[in-house]
Amino acid sequence: MNETLTNQIGEQLKAARLEKQLSLDDIQEITKIQRRYLSAIEENNLSVLPGDFYVRAFIRQYALAVGLHPDELLGEAKPISMSRTSDLSRAHRDNDGIVRAGIDNTPTARSRLANSMPTIGLGLLILVALIVIWFVLTHIGTNSQQTSNGGNISVSTSEVSESSSKSSASKSSASSSSEESSTLDLGTPETNTSLQTTIYNLSNENTKKHTVVITAKNTGTSVKVNDASSNILLNETLASGSKTVEIPSGTTAFNLQFSNVNNASVTVDGQNVEVSGATTSFWNVLFNLNK
Repeated sequence: MNETLTNQIGEQLKAARLEKQLSLDDIQEITKIQRRYLSAIEENNLSVLPGDFYVRAFIRQYALAVGLHPDELLGEAKPISMSRTSDLSRAHRDNDGIVRAGIDNTPTARSRLANSMPTIGLGLLILVALIVIWFVLTHIGTNSQQTSNGGNISVSTSEVSESSSKSSASKSSASSSSEESSTLDLGTPETNTSLQTTIYNLSNENTKKHTVVITAKNTGTSVKVNDASSNILLNETLASGSKTVEIPSGTTAFNLQFSNVNNASVTVDGQNVEVSGATTSFWNVLFNLNK
C-alpha cells in the first residue's frame, strides 16, 4: 500500500469520523481496536501496527464503523513490507476485547513462579535468621541462669504446685469473703397504698443475679413474679412450703404480686422483705434494681 494512498485513506476515515461526530474512543468501542492504532491509521504512522495483515484488517473495521465501504476505500492496493514480522502471535485480544500488539504479557503459572522466586528466597532467609536469633538468645538465657545458680537449674515441681495451690486457695477465700461481705442492702421501702404496692429502689443491682424465696404460711398464698419485660418467672398457688425464683443478671426490675399477702413471707438474697403492713388480700412488691 503506497504512502500517498494511505494518507488519503487516513484522511477519509478521519473526515468520516468527524462527520459522524465520533471520537477515537467511540471507534475503539465499536471496533475493539486499540485507540493508538486508530490514531496511527489516521496519521499514516503504520509502524505502530503489529503487522501488514492488521493494516488492511484494521482499516476495513474502521471504514465499516464510520459508514465507508472498505473495498472502495482500499481498492486493489496491496500492503508493502514495512520491515515487520508477519508472525501474528505478537497480536492478541485482551480480556476487554480490544486487540493489542506485542507479546502477551499475561503471566503464566511458570513465569509467576519464576518471578516470585526472589521473594520466596528472601522470606526463607529471614525465617532462618529469626530461628538463629531465637536459638542464640535461648541458649544465652539458659547459660546465664546456670551460671547464676551454680549450674543447678532444677525446680521442684511439688513446691511450685503447692505454692500455686496455696495462691489459688487464698484467692478463692478472698473472693468468697468478698461475696459474703457484699450483702444486699434493701434500704427503706416506699409504700403506695393507692397502688397497693411496696417499692424497693436499689442502685446498680441489675448487674447481679438475685435469689427470691417465697414461703407460704397458714392457709397459703397465690404469687406471680414477672420482670420489667413482662416475662413471667413464677405463677403458682403455694399451699405450704417455699418456692425459689432466680432473677437473672441484667434484669432492671421485677415485681411480686400476691393474693392473701398476709400468708406469705419473702427474702431476697437472704434479706427479709417487708411485704405489706396493710390488712389486704392483694399486694405488690416492686424491686427497681437500677435506681
